[in-house]
Amino acid sequence: MIKLKDLLIEARLSDEMRELKLYIDNDANLYSQRYMPILKNLSSKKKQGKYRKGLASKAFLYLIDDGAKRYVKSYGGNQLDIFPKKDRKSLAKDYVEEFEEIFKNQEFDFMIVEK
Repeated sequence: MIKLKDLLIEARLSDEMRELKLYIDNDANLYSQRYMPILKNLSSKKKQGKYRKGLASKAFLYLIDDGAKRYVKSYGGNQLDIFPKKDRKSLAKDYVEEFEEIFKNQEFDFMIVEK
């Protein structure tokens, strides 16, 4: 089921950034090597009360930069021309919003907060 929030996020992104997000979300190596460790780390920070949105955005920027490099390696082009920094930062903010929603819904076992 597609949520209104997801549609709004998609509408804000350029075609290139939507393509990059799809590429990242569907790459098994990026998922296991970058995305899941970021989610686990940020979940831990949230539980400890040390979570900072700005640093979360920076963490997702590493994922996006790695995804952009792999995308360009697969399909050609220049990473900085296709995916400008301001667009990558915008995508990182979208990933942060997505994480916060996932954490709120406790979609993974490591996100469950003991009471």
